[in-house]
Amino acid sequence: WIEKVDVPNGVGEDRILFQKDGTALCLLRHETGTKQGLLGTSAAPYKEWSWTELNLRIGGPNMIELPDGRILAATRLYAPKTRTSLAWLDVDAGTLTECLTLPSGGDTSYPGMVLHNGILWVSYYSSHEEKTCIYLAKVKL
Repeated sequence: WIEKVDVPNGVGEDRILFQKDGTALCLLRHETGTKQGLLGTSAAPYKEWSWTELNLRIGGPNMIELPDGRILAATRLYAPKTRTSLAWLDVDAGTLTECLTLPSGGDTSYPGMVLHNGILWVSYYSSHEEKTCIYLAKVKL
């Protein structure tokens, strides 16, 4: 089963998350206009999407739904400096609120996340220590 998602021009990296109620959320890097990220929402059968411009520019986004229903995003943020961070996603408001900056800088992004026994494990790459390396962060929630 393959479905084409109708997205605005100038988009790149994305992450789709299916919530427990079946709603699909999509975080999308947007590289035209304001360059702010986009949040897409859709219900089954996922043919129609609603798009909201986020309050931040993002890159290489990822997100996870926590057992309490909150959505935690991991992404590259750009201002005031490039870094990989964790941010709370408020779907209703269409906002990301940064809550933790991971040791990162320069060329950095593409975080992966796994929640295991109450610990969030985040893998990402960064070049803040000169050579680009892969890092693993252990985050207690």
